Order: sequence, then C-alpha cells, then structure tokens
Amino acid sequence: MTTREAFREVWEKGDYRQGSTAQRLVPFLADHIPQGSVINDYGAGTGRAEVQLSARGYRVNMVDIADNALEDAARALIGNGITHTIAPLDALPADFPVADWGICINVLMLVDPDRLDAILAEMRRTCRNLIVEVYDMDDVRLGRNWTTIKGDAAWWAAKLSNHWPVVESLESPEHPRRYITIGKSTEK
Repeated sequence: MTTREAFREVWEKGDYRQGSTAQRLVPFLADHIPQGSVINDYGAGTGRAEVQLSARGYRVNMVDIADNALEDAARALIGNGITHTIAPLDALPADFPVADWGICINVLMLVDPDRLDAILAEMRRTCRNLIVEVYDMDDVRLGRNWTTIKGDAAWWAAKLSNHWPVVESLESPEHPRRYITIGKSTEK
C-alpha cells in the first residue's frame, strides 16, 4: 500500500474526522501570524482550519496527500483566497506558492523518518516562517501505530534549526505532550 493509499484509508475508516487540532489552534495561530498573511497549510486534512482562517482574512494554500480528506465547507472556499493541492510533502509542485507563513499541525510525527528532512526542505522552500505542532504519543488506528517519529520539544527545535535560522519552542495550549515549534527566517 502506498503512502497516499494508507492515508486515504485512515481518512475513510480511521476516525480522523473526530476533531481538528488545527481548527482548535486558529486563535493561537492568529496570535502569531500577522493578519492578512498568506499561509501554506502542509497536511491540511479537512480544511476546517482554513474555513476559520479565511473568515479572519487570511489566504491559505492547502496541501495534503489524501484527496478524500477535504470537507465541503473548505472545498467551497477554493478560488476565494484558498487553494488546494494534492501532493506528498517531500515533492511539492515546482510552482507551489511561496508564503510568508506555513503551518503543519500534527503531521510531521506521522511521516517516514527517512523523508523528514526532504519534507522540511520543501516547506522551507515554500514558506519563510513555519509553525509546527507534533506529539510523541502513539496514534493507533486500523491496527497500525501512525506515530513514526517520537521527539520532544528540544528534538523538534533542533530539527527545524537545520532549516530555519531562528527557532522557538512554545507550550501547546492543549496538552503537555504536544510540542509547538516556530521556525522563522529572521528575528522580526
């Protein structure tokens, strides 16, 4: 089974639609991303966060590997400051938009560890600043533990510092074993 097929299956049968951390983090994101910015959402999933970000005046370029994840409310916004691309994160299209900000919420700990650096390189190529949230807990669905990378806040900060010159770790407003790391191009 390919990575795309596996994620299609977990979206269909693995209870992925029960909640959206990115949607819950929209107030946090709005506190850190200047109003009106363009945001690339790497692993956008349902697009629930985009519905709220769009309502706050952000423009968002969504990308996900699973073509069955996006929900109708987000799909209806495509073309109105919202785009949607189906692609693996380590092989974004050459013309994928470059944005001031990127977000990647609860995705990176699920990727093939051998592809993580390539994924981060693609994110760095396509966004100046990045907010990542990850967790280090098992995520077992459909008989498979999807959490393939278990690093703490310091580990993720070190990993992002290979791609962004300024890195900051923040506590997640949701859970102590969820880690938020912000990579920035500059101090400002």
